[in-house]
Amino acid sequence: MKLEELVALGGLLHDIGKPVQRANLYSGDHSEQGARFLRDLARTTGIQEYELLALFSEFHHKEHFNESNETRVLEVIRELRPEHFGLDEDDILRALWIVYEADNRSSAEREKGKPENIRPLYSIFNKEKAYHPVSLEFGQELPVPMEVDTLTKRDYEKVIEGLEKDLKKTELRVDRLLPVLEKHLTFVSSVTAKGNVISLYDHLRMTSAIALAMLKAGCTAEDVKKGRCKRERRFLLIEGDFSGIQNFIYGVTGKGTLKYLRARSAYLELISWDIVLEILRRLGLTRANVIFNAGGHFLILGQNTEEARKELESIRKHAVEWLYREFDGKLYLAVDWEVVSGEELGRGKEGHPLLPIARKRLKRKLDLRKLRRFGEVEGLFKEPEASERLEECAVCGKEVPGRELEPFKLSDDPSVRACKTCNELAELGKNLPKVKGFVLDRKAHQGEAVTRGPFRYFVPHYENSTPLGEVLLLKNSLDVPGNLPETIEFVPYLVADYFKPSKEGERVIADFDELAGEEEDTKKKGTRRIGVLKGDVDNLGLFFRDMDSPSKLATASRFMDYFFKAYLNEFIKGKFRYITREIPSLRDWPEKPDIVVVYAGGDDFFIVGAWDQVFELAFRIRRAFKRYTGDGLSLSAGLGYFHPKTPIYRMAEVVSERLEIAKSEGSDKDRVFVIERTAPEGFPIAYRWGQYEELWKTYKPRIYAGNGKLVKELESKKGLLWRILELRELYVRDPKSVKWAYLIAYLLGRHKLSGLFPELVGIDAEAALKGEPQPIYWVDGVLKVVLMAIRG
Repeated sequence: MKLEELVALGGLLHDIGKPVQRANLYSGDHSEQGARFLRDLARTTGIQEYELLALFSEFHHKEHFNESNETRVLEVIRELRPEHFGLDEDDILRALWIVYEADNRSSAEREKGKPENIRPLYSIFNKEKAYHPVSLEFGQELPVPMEVDTLTKRDYEKVIEGLEKDLKKTELRVDRLLPVLEKHLTFVSSVTAKGNVISLYDHLRMTSAIALAMLKAGCTAEDVKKGRCKRERRFLLIEGDFSGIQNFIYGVTGKGTLKYLRARSAYLELISWDIVLEILRRLGLTRANVIFNAGGHFLILGQNTEEARKELESIRKHAVEWLYREFDGKLYLAVDWEVVSGEELGRGKEGHPLLPIARKRLKRKLDLRKLRRFGEVEGLFKEPEASERLEECAVCGKEVPGRELEPFKLSDDPSVRACKTCNELAELGKNLPKVKGFVLDRKAHQGEAVTRGPFRYFVPHYENSTPLGEVLLLKNSLDVPGNLPETIEFVPYLVADYFKPSKEGERVIADFDELAGEEEDTKKKGTRRIGVLKGDVDNLGLFFRDMDSPSKLATASRFMDYFFKAYLNEFIKGKFRYITREIPSLRDWPEKPDIVVVYAGGDDFFIVGAWDQVFELAFRIRRAFKRYTGDGLSLSAGLGYFHPKTPIYRMAEVVSERLEIAKSEGSDKDRVFVIERTAPEGFPIAYRWGQYEELWKTYKPRIYAGNGKLVKELESKKGLLWRILELRELYVRDPKSVKWAYLIAYLLGRHKLSGLFPELVGIDAEAALKGEPQPIYWVDGVLKVVLMAIRG
């Protein structure tokens, strides 16, 4: 065993005794119980390294491990005969001191207060609500925080039973151990103080990350004892942030666009992983050191050494130059780093968090790089040398030598010629529905839909195939495949990949025409339109600014990714209806919804499909997100309804503009742009989610019977609803006039329907005094949607 591996694994297992103690498996404190648990694992599995790792549980607290008892610790180390593990006594003692200090640095983030075993893990989104310590299962129940009074010994016995079972069949390696700990310890509190939001899983992996970075930075046992490893700036916060993502994914044209869009979205995620993995490899770090990698944005904790900084400069230069060459400057990655001390990873002497200050310095560096986009590329502004004639790719617009263009694989027209990358992505788009993950490797393997990043090739991995390469990214699973070779690193890869199958086959993505429905279906389904939904989380920057430790950042990002990637598929399939009931809906939710997820991850999403289902899905996502965050966060969304022949870039532009309107109309945000509507100056266009739901509850039962039918009283009076919309426009043109009120009273009275819309008859005096819109102003958001749904 190498010293680096010992330190990384020691950090991951040093606090394993906490759930063991809470389950009361043995006697003693969690240090002693954890050591006994690991020694029992060594006996039952025959993996003697667990005996060695038990030391990190036994000796990671001051009362058990200090300078005065170092001699006794050395005696325990000698009894294990470290030479059998390829180590010596000083190596193990150094590793113990480093993990001891890393635990202190990682623990400095915690909430203060007297621990009580009955206390649960509280939500990172709302400290008033908490979780039961269940296993993380993406296909099962949505993990909703709630009022949890106490936990029992049996709660923790279940945790240990599942953990022990999986550890017994898991290879003792960091990449194999991480998903096991994530599965069983995500909802276990790292410390049972009131309000603690840091899971034991995140505390363990951050301790491992800090310890390995300390070792790589040259920390010795003496350095730890003298306090040098916490005072000196031995760490790097390494951050990367892509810009131009919107244009990269949606700024394309041509046939087969939906398959191609999903491929570009998946491709961007793979590029991000390629760069992250390269940083880890060259700096000698593990995936535990990745604080987050989501939505084209990553943060890594590494060592501050001259060699590490040189490697980062080399990686940055190569990655940026590759992006510039491949995508004609449309996609840029800003990468920079900030040196920090161990103390800056926790709290200062007076309890003030220091990490946000360091991250603010790092953000300024990244912002400056974005202003100087591609400054890393040598000769960027030199005159190009005379060369062969360049032609434009018909799909992405990149200019390449004409000989490099080939007929586009998603077009029936041979005159539509595309570059090599676009054709590779076209092939990937066709194969994505079959893919179970990707193998990343430096060799160009033969096979379907192989693409490439700045450092590795991306080889699709299919069910029942044996992966061959450097790293396996496996979709939506924490379980290591039984046929995974020892030489391959395992990385769980979460992705929202739901799609409506095409008539061409179960593993073919439906196109826009199929999603919109056939022309003859419009009499049954209403307007033939594609619905497009774009949304993101409100005030996320402020939320993450409050994350004052690496563990909190990791937890917040991880839980956000779980929702928008792992669980989004389940909402679309119709699960969790007990959460999403009583939302605006136009017809029964189908067994196989006409929906395609183009992108979802980080904190945002872009979804297309049958317009009526996309409309309802917006409310499903919002309702579930509120429950998932314990009402701690909100999101805003923009909806659009388009003819299926509308170019995707135009759809993206429209819904992006609508999302911006929704987010800009109130300081609280939390709004939805439901449908295009006119407004006098100063009046809001978007609706507050709750406001629209109340309007729907008010008007929908009066006018809409469901499944494309008006209520009986209005069956032959569809024109009446259009006339109400016309009178609303009269109000919009002159809100101070009351002419609309007389006309609508006359209209409804003549049809004997005044009781159907009592709110619209007369003037709302209270609203008028406050300068707020009259009820007539808001009704169009419901009427227009219902009218789109009416058959024939």
